[in-house]
Amino acid sequence: MSLQIKKDDATFKALFHHNPYPMWIVEIDTLLFKEVNEAAIKHYGYSRDEFLNEITLANIRPFYEQQEMLDLIRRIKHNQTITTELTHILKDGSIIFVNITSFTVDYYGAHCRMVIIHDITEQRLKDLKLTEAVDRINKTLESITDGFITMDKHFRVTYWNKEAARILAITREDILNKQLWEVDTRYHEMELYKQLHKALQSMQTNKFEQYIPQLHKWVCFTIYPGKDGLAVYFQDITAQKRGEEELNEKNESLNQIAYINSHLIRKPLANILGIINSMEGIAHNDYMEESLKMLRRSAVELDNIIKDINNRVERSNRL
Repeated sequence: MSLQIKKDDATFKALFHHNPYPMWIVEIDTLLFKEVNEAAIKHYGYSRDEFLNEITLANIRPFYEQQEMLDLIRRIKHNQTITTELTHILKDGSIIFVNITSFTVDYYGAHCRMVIIHDITEQRLKDLKLTEAVDRINKTLESITDGFITMDKHFRVTYWNKEAARILAITREDILNKQLWEVDTRYHEMELYKQLHKALQSMQTNKFEQYIPQLHKWVCFTIYPGKDGLAVYFQDITAQKRGEEELNEKNESLNQIAYINSHLIRKPLANILGIINSMEGIAHNDYMEESLKMLRRSAVELDNIIKDINNRVERSNRL
């Protein structure tokens, strides 16, 4: 049974006309406004006379929602209360977002709907700006060349960007709302597992390198703890590590060369120089003297070459 409103209903007049929220009564069959309160007049910009004599509910709704409005009216049951979000147009053409509650009333014998309106435009715009901000952040996180993930306090993954999926070879769909070691139990035994727990307990940033055997990769992790969980940035440093290994191998080879020069070659060379020195004090013919001089010059030249190689090796090691 619908609410009946009579001509001299003082309670209705007090609740309707003095309500701080915009309200109106619309005849269902014609969409004509039968009554509006002062809050509606101020909010929508139409005078009372314009509401009651010049416009209909169709003027309040955008043209692209007219069919939706008619479909909703047809679906309303006789005594059904409707609460929904709609788009309305003010007299000056401004679009607002509203939350309405509508219920059936019998207004002076006419079959009508009474509507209470809450303008939620400001909140919707805040939500829209927040959504846009989140979208911008997500686009940034998806475009960076670092892996980036977030975890809650129970180490369940709440965000996983595409670079994280590439580096760790786990798709976003497989990891979201799960712990990393649930998806791959081998992570339970790694340093990463310990460092994640350590960061959450100490609330201090941790940075470390981890070799992941199943991926044949070196990864550098930086863990940032927060009140809601953890944020983790990481990079694939496998190429860098291989470069370091190659450099270490090169340095080792250079060190071996330096050792050979200093010990295995210079020792017999020193012996040769010693023999030359001892022979120079003995009388020889001219041919022998010249031969000793040539031998000394060659030995000294070779000694200088060995020293130069050693110096070059030492400089390479310092680079």
